[in-house]
Amino acid sequence: MSFFSGPPSRPRNRLIAAVATLLSMLLLAIALAGCSYVKSFFSSDDADLDDSDQSATGEPLPPPVANVAVTYKRPGDSLVRATVIKFFGAEVITNKQRDAAHTETVVRFDGGVPIWEFKTTESTLGSLTGMGKTKYAVKSIEYSKLPPHFSQIIPDEGTPEPLDRGSYYVFQIERDSGSTSYQAVKVQADGSLQAYNAQPRAGSSYLLCCNVTSDFPEPVILPDTTPDATAGPPPDEPPPDQTPDSRAAPPP
Repeated sequence: MSFFSGPPSRPRNRLIAAVATLLSMLLLAIALAGCSYVKSFFSSDDADLDDSDQSATGEPLPPPVANVAVTYKRPGDSLVRATVIKFFGAEVITNKQRDAAHTETVVRFDGGVPIWEFKTTESTLGSLTGMGKTKYAVKSIEYSKLPPHFSQIIPDEGTPEPLDRGSYYVFQIERDSGSTSYQAVKVQADGSLQAYNAQPRAGSSYLLCCNVTSDFPEPVILPDTTPDATAGPPPDEPPPDQTPDSRAAPPP
């Protein structure tokens, strides 16, 4: 006994054809979506790799940033002049115990070149009173950024040179009241700063307070930012064996 002894009915044929058509359309849609996803995935990865290759090695390090807070002990006091002096080395001369928790250190710096200096634009700041004087009472100084209402003395034009990693700097802050404060700063290899309150001594020596770290006078190891020598010549330069000096002479 056969269940399909006769030809299938027309409704059954139409159902089978509809199901087959639906399956074909579904498979086609899945295939197209898969191709689009794969193309998008690899395009995104390629773009990321290009960006990383361009900025991975050989890029100059950003310049360190230094902000100095300016405080005033007398009411109505203001800033008159600020000077930044650059030094190239440091040597510990002596340590002095200030109290049970603080040690003062006399450090002699090598060099001493003023690289940035600015002053108030008023010829006689002491004659100013009230609101005219408050515009000079700046709360902080960011290196190389001239505050409003001040005129730059060093350098003559443009911004001062960036802070160098491994160098030392003394920030000298002069106020209208006559008080002057100093901060000695060492720029670390990563761009961070070691800063101490300072008082000038003979020559290029300063008394630093307090608890100066043992590595303060030590030279820093700068990170290597030179391009990789194994990377080969730049694309716009011919390889060494194709330079004019190494080419074979043309036959006579």
